[in-house]
Amino acid sequence: MTFRQRYTQLQDASFVKRMMLRSVYGTMALENQTVSMDRLEALYEKVEAERAATTTRQTGEAAR
Repeated sequence: MTFRQRYTQLQDASFVKRMMLRSVYGTMALENQTVSMDRLEALYEKVEAERAATTTRQTGEAAR
């Protein structure tokens, strides 16, 4: 049984995003480096877009 099969909520992108943002926000707040949730959401979206572009690029190269 894989990790994702055992914890089915990890297949929900909105759940993963929410948990990731709360974790980063809380960790930074503990270190007195507060960042707005809006800024964290923007960074998350940027990383997701870069990850999608990389995946698309790799898929295109594999098809050649």
